[in-house]
Amino acid sequence: MWILKGSLLGILIFSVLFAFRYGRNFYHTLMGPGVISQLTIHNVFFWLGLVGCVLVGCAIVGSWPIKGFFWAP
Repeated sequence: MWILKGSLLGILIFSVLFAFRYGRNFYHTLMGPGVISQLTIHNVFFWLGLVGCVLVGCAIVGSWPIKGFFWAP
């Protein structure tokens, strides 16, 4: 269960960082699908960042010491 929660936390961290980084590029600008795919799918750093954020999310969830009311087993 912690792998699922860590993956979701990592994807959330990644999407926030991606929005901060590329938010200005997509605002009031027309971009074709080729440009968007070059920034995302075909970019090695996109995949490295995604994998890194998922690993950080799993590390945070796996090492969290407090098991609260909303913390599922």
